[in-house]
Amino acid sequence: MKLIKLFFVSILLLYPSLSFAENDLSISLNPNSPSPYEKVSISLQSYSINLSLSDITWTVSGKQVSRGIGNKSITVAAGGAGSSVPVSVKILSPQGETIESRIGITPESVDLIWETPESYVPPFYEGKSLPGEGAMVNVTAVPTVSEGGVIVSPERLSYSWYINDTFMDSSSGFGKQSTLVPLDYLSSKTDIKVVAQSPNGGTAEKSISIYPHDVMPLFYSYDDILGINLVSSINRRLETTRDFNLFISPYYLSTNGSLKSFSSYTWLLNGLPITPRENNLMA
Repeated sequence: MKLIKLFFVSILLLYPSLSFAENDLSISLNPNSPSPYEKVSISLQSYSINLSLSDITWTVSGKQVSRGIGNKSITVAAGGAGSSVPVSVKILSPQGETIESRIGITPESVDLIWETPESYVPPFYEGKSLPGEGAMVNVTAVPTVSEGGVIVSPERLSYSWYINDTFMDSSSGFGKQSTLVPLDYLSSKTDIKVVAQSPNGGTAEKSISIYPHDVMPLFYSYDDILGINLVSSINRRLETTRDFNLFISPYYLSTNGSLKSFSSYTWLLNGLPITPRENNLMA
């Protein structure tokens, strides 16, 4: 019986001397790598502190935004790319201990831009060249990843590329900011994702889907002196009593950019084959 009394006495003597440190507290962000101006959920976890009974005060950018018993989470808006929003939390435990912790929310972002260097459009075309089936698409990552408030140069980042959720080892690596993607003939779209990572672990990712476009051949009138009339196409039935020249422009056909590389054209006049002046010019 004396042993049991001594045991309880020792517990009562030790309990008031319990103390907590910042490493007893875990702070999690959702999402872990937010985009600029994205809403971020911040939550607390601890196995040694009873957070449900603690008085918790949140401060964002030096301003108190929330306080309450068991106030274990808040939502904060991230700032612009490269900026950092300071968040601090002060916890008063039921035992009277005070624990403080700080975290900075630094948004990271990466954009993807793409072009189809082998998709044909006529000279001085003002629109964007769209990819046809099986076209090669050049995709470039434009990241904004920072360390200590300073934007990291894209050449110092590591890039992981994924095509249709398959990791592309040959396209990935340090400084590999661009990749060449062949569109799948058998798929209605191609999904492309990149994950950019800084030397200190800051990450940003972006996904896009690229859809192949049907080849769109258009006819234009042609003059030996003025050349091709690209102002308006001939998209209806052509009836004329005069001699005429027609130029065909096969928009978005995958090629090296030159009409001369096209394998062949077959021209028909009144249902009968004729020989054009050039592959793409009937005169």
